[in-house]
Amino acid sequence: MQHRGVLLLALLTLLALASAVAKKKADCKYKFESWGACDGGTGTKARQGTLKKARYNAQCQETIRVTKPCTPKTKAKAKAKKGKGKD
Repeated sequence: MQHRGVLLLALLTLLALASAVAKKKADCKYKFESWGACDGGTGTKARQGTLKKARYNAQCQETIRVTKPCTPKTKAKAKAKKGKGKD
């Protein structure tokens, strides 16, 4: 009877480990559009992705929308002229 308990515990541990590995590897791959223009009201820009591939029975949305903060515009620094010393 005790042998069955150990075997059952080993089986449950193996199933839990396999489930954890599947969750780690199960992912969704999307193909994204280019980033949109900066929304001045929110200070973010967005793009949309459509599902390209779902792995390991992952539950994926057909389309997703992601945002990121707009980068502040910086002026390009003028390149310093490289002098060769005194002529």
